[in-house]
Amino acid sequence: HEERHVEIAKNHARLLEDALKASPAQKTCEQAKAEAASIQAAELARHDQDQVRFDRVEGANFESRILRLMRYRMQRIEAGQLPPP
Repeated sequence: HEERHVEIAKNHARLLEDALKASPAQKTCEQAKAEAASIQAAELARHDQDQVRFDRVEGANFESRILRLMRYRMQRIEAGQLPPP
């Protein structure tokens, strides 16, 4: 799970680097700084959204797997294939 979070972060770091490199030259340092901050804020927002989306999907998948395993275990207990807990 955590490895995927790292992968998402690395992907967004690359996207941020590419976006900064592709940004047009500015006339002043202040303009360049403002442009970089804007690009960074936008990419960070996309990164955060992707992290939250991953957790939401992963959470739903985890809950589904646990419920399926619990039902299977209960069926085996009821069928006498496993001792009760």
